[in-house]
Amino acid sequence: MGTNNKRSKNILANSDYYMFGLHAVKAAIENPNRKKHALWISQNARAKVFNNHKIPKIPIFNLDKSKSLPISDNKVHQGAILKVSPLKQPGDIFEIQNTKQPKLVVILDKVSDPQNVGAIIRSSLFFNCNAIINTYNGGSSENGSLVKAASGAFEQINYIQVANISQTIIRLKKSGFTVIALDENSTNKISSFKKGNEDIAIVFGAEGKGIRRLTKERCDFLLSIDGNHNFSSLNVSTAVGITLFNIHSNKFS
Repeated sequence: MGTNNKRSKNILANSDYYMFGLHAVKAAIENPNRKKHALWISQNARAKVFNNHKIPKIPIFNLDKSKSLPISDNKVHQGAILKVSPLKQPGDIFEIQNTKQPKLVVILDKVSDPQNVGAIIRSSLFFNCNAIINTYNGGSSENGSLVKAASGAFEQINYIQVANISQTIIRLKKSGFTVIALDENSTNKISSFKKGNEDIAIVFGAEGKGIRRLTKERCDFLLSIDGNHNFSSLNVSTAVGITLFNIHSNKFS
């Protein structure tokens, strides 16, 4: 991994933040790899978050009686706010544990909206993806809004940020991955793609800008989603869910 990656990774690793939302906080409380610092929780949320899980040995404040909260009033916290350190993530896609099953990786080309990235993480976990890759520059880093949108899924899947998507794709291809890019202008449809036993990486672009030219050129296939293309393009998180469903459905028998 290059020097820029290490520098960015160190900056992110030292940035504690506040996560919020019942599912996100509950999953973090139950995750032994998550470093937790302080909790603000309402009486109503307390039973839902802890359930039968051991209460962490950190400062815990009654949210109902707190005169001020550590996050802004417009954040929908659902009665639970947790100060945490970012999860330690693999510094490289090849640090992921090898499995006997073919790998499936989602690549985001500068997708910055935390709500979209969080929703993508939920779909990726549901469809048993091994990792989501996004960029340091222009991609959303771990934060409270992203983790809330992931609804607990962030604690269970690898979220890797890299300095250079194109170079990452080159390395994946050299290791045997087939790399697909979702391009709404392609006449080749995702429904016609037949998955064998190969490792697959699927690239999605940011809304509006789409996938960058050089990124597209690195990919093996450009595919589009079946549908009414006279209508505006799909939200990226919706496109990810549809694509992953198709990949899982269209396997060679």
